[in-house]
Amino acid sequence: MWLAALKAAGVAGLLLGLMGVPVIGVAAATGLVLFFIGATAAHIRARVYYNIAFPGGYLVLAAASLVLAVAR
Repeated sequence: MWLAALKAAGVAGLLLGLMGVPVIGVAAATGLVLFFIGATAAHIRARVYYNIAFPGGYLVLAAASLVLAVAR
């Protein structure tokens, strides 16, 4: 439940960044990148490789949003 709330807060922050509050957008993108780095690390640490594409793919998307937010 807490993890879902963190992801929802990240999405809300990205939306705020798109609507004109760039500082919040960059902070949210940074938080999502850190969140998905942790998720990927947890999969690697637990040796659960069969579905690592999901946190890895979301990590790539979050990193792309961070790059775009910083470039904006």
